[in-house]
Amino acid sequence: MIEALGKLEYAGKVTLITDTLLEAALLGWVSISIYMATRFLRDRIMLLLLVAGLVSFSTGAVANVYEHLYPLSLWQHVFLVDLAHCGGYVFFSSSVGYLVFRYMRLHEALQREAFSDFLTGLSNRRFFYQRLEEAVARYHKQGEPFGVAVLDVDDLKEVNDRHGHIQGDEILREVARALKRAVRATDCVARFGGDEFAVLFVGAANEEGVIDRLLGELRQCSVSTSFGTAFCPRDGITTDALVAAADNRMYAMKAEKSQKKCSLLSAAPE
Repeated sequence: MIEALGKLEYAGKVTLITDTLLEAALLGWVSISIYMATRFLRDRIMLLLLVAGLVSFSTGAVANVYEHLYPLSLWQHVFLVDLAHCGGYVFFSSSVGYLVFRYMRLHEALQREAFSDFLTGLSNRRFFYQRLEEAVARYHKQGEPFGVAVLDVDDLKEVNDRHGHIQGDEILREVARALKRAVRATDCVARFGGDEFAVLFVGAANEEGVIDRLLGELRQCSVSTSFGTAFCPRDGITTDALVAAADNRMYAMKAEKSQKKCSLLSAAPE
C-alpha cells in the first residue's frame, strides 16, 4: 500500500486525502446519529435503519479509498462505490423519514390529549371554546346560526358518596355516550369538568329538533340531568353571553326540580 501511495501524483494524493476526509465525515455523521438514536430515542426500527446505512456507507468508503491505490473494474466501482453510497443514503433518508413520521404521530397523540377528556373521551373545555369561537366568527362573516347547550348530571355527588367514584365515573361515561348519539358529526360535545357537559349545535337557529334529540337520548340514562340552551343570535353573539344564558337556564331547571322534590317530600305523610 505504501508503494502504491508513493506512485500517486500530487493531484492523486490531494484527491485521496479529500475523499478520505469526506468519507470519514460521512461515517462520523452516521455514527453520531446512531449514538443519539441509542441514547435518546431508543427505537429499534430507527437504529436498524441507521446501522444498515452505516454498513453501506462503510463499504462505499473503503472501496472509494481503495480505488485510489488499486483501480477497480467498472462493475466493481458501480457495486462497491456507487450502489453502496446510494444504499447508505437510502437507509439514512428512510431513518429521517421514519423519525418525522414518529414525531407526527406523537404530535397527534399529544394534541388529542390536550383537547380531549381522558375519562369520557369527549372534547374538553379548551377545545369546546375553540370550536365556539370559530362558530361565532362564522356567524359574523356568513351569518350562520348555532346553538349551545350546558348540561349537569343531577345528584352525582350522592352517587359518589353512596356507591363510590367508580360508579360515578361510569355514569359520566353513560351520559357522554348519550350526548354523542344525540348530535351530528359537525357538532361538538365536551365535558366541562366535574358533572358538567356542553354541546355546540352547528347551524341550529332555535330549539326545533335539538331539544327532542337531547331528551330522547338522555331519558335512556340511569340518572336525571338538567340542561339549558342558548342560540345565536337570539340569546347573544359572544361566547360568554351564550354560555351564560345556557348556564342560567340549566340552573333554573335544577332549581325547579329541587323545588318540586322539596314539595313532594313536604307533602308526603309522616
